[in-house]
Amino acid sequence: MRLHDALRWLAADAPVPVFAVAGAGAREAVQRLRLSEELRLVDTPRAGSVLLVAGGIPESLAEPLARVHDALPHPRCTVWWGPESEGIVARFPDSVLVHDDPVGAIVSAHRDLLAGRRRSDPPILPDADPAPWRGVGPYGQGGSGMTGGIPYGRPMAELGPDRDGLRLDVLPVTVGPFFPRFPVGLALDVTLAGDVVVDATVHPNPFVADGSPPLAARPGLAAFVRALAEPVRVAELELARAREHLRWLADALVAHGLPSLGSRVLRLAARVGPGDGASVRDLARTLGWTQVLRWSTAGVGRVAGEDARGIGGPVARAAGAAEDARAEDPAYRALGFAPVLHRGGDAADRWRQRLAEAAQSLDLAARAGDRRAEPRGRVESPRGLLTPESAATTRLLPLLPPLLAGQEWGDAVATLVSLDLDLEEAALVARQVAGAVVG
Repeated sequence: MRLHDALRWLAADAPVPVFAVAGAGAREAVQRLRLSEELRLVDTPRAGSVLLVAGGIPESLAEPLARVHDALPHPRCTVWWGPESEGIVARFPDSVLVHDDPVGAIVSAHRDLLAGRRRSDPPILPDADPAPWRGVGPYGQGGSGMTGGIPYGRPMAELGPDRDGLRLDVLPVTVGPFFPRFPVGLALDVTLAGDVVVDATVHPNPFVADGSPPLAARPGLAAFVRALAEPVRVAELELARAREHLRWLADALVAHGLPSLGSRVLRLAARVGPGDGASVRDLARTLGWTQVLRWSTAGVGRVAGEDARGIGGPVARAAGAAEDARAEDPAYRALGFAPVLHRGGDAADRWRQRLAEAAQSLDLAARAGDRRAEPRGRVESPRGLLTPESAATTRLLPLLPPLLAGQEWGDAVATLVSLDLDLEEAALVARQVAGAVVG
């Protein structure tokens, strides 16, 4: 057997490296794939062989998605999962379409790829310079592409003020909309001086723009959206809240370089039930004892004072603001509910806050019986106050530029992760305000 054939055989038997994009409605489903022994979700398209696109992708993200596709090395293929993707799938003509469990289709396509039974996906985008600048000056030099701008799609350094009052090289870059540590769709224009964020601008929410796919509340949010208009059992709401907080923690652990621990938390999120608060408290004690999160989040991304009170939810309560719509609900008052509070308002307090709230929610679910939260046009979602006119992410996005400025890039990412942004939830509200149908 030749070395090439031996390597190909070994690669076909190993977990498939997949770069996954979770579009509208697919966040939980893509998270669960992390538990598959047959797949290995990777953090960059350069490390993947298969591009998995799940759920609805807005038209405005078709070109960024094509750039992600073309960044995968050969041999490569694309798998589209879910009927919501069919609107733009025609731009990826060699794709595999699946509507149920995608693992078998991914493994099969990958083996065909390695065996030569399937051709590698050709590029989607034309092989052309994205920003022509050559020949601007008399000797091919000068022009806007030489001292700034993004010639050939590669940003060049400019001069700008730094936090010490000096003028140093700064680099403008765009991060997102498929950066794995951000929610899908979130893109930032960031100016960096070294690894320090000088300023940041948030792109508009693509799930709100024209050409966006139909939106329905994804499974983790469905109970809270229903509670805006109809009575919903407290036990159902609190179990959903606990699972959302644990799924967030699983992603946060991956972001902090702890994927194995993240997988354990993801399994815990799937199996917890009413009365399992002790399991979450054990997890919180373990994380606190090991200091695995505290050393990288203490003092990072502090949100306090009026900023925190204006946002509400776990972000506000982690800063000591007792803002929680459940305290106004007779069903919760009958259970003796009082908001859990922390004081510091930094990223470390936010992960402790969500763990404490997850444990409290499981306790409430066990004691709630058949009590129901009555519709009052406002409900406390896992991210904060949700009304037909406002969601927590909508209130958090304007806070990002001043919050990120001056942070080192690693701390900026830790801050964004700790805020638990959800562009889908924000888009549901925005479309409702605009009169669009929301399921």
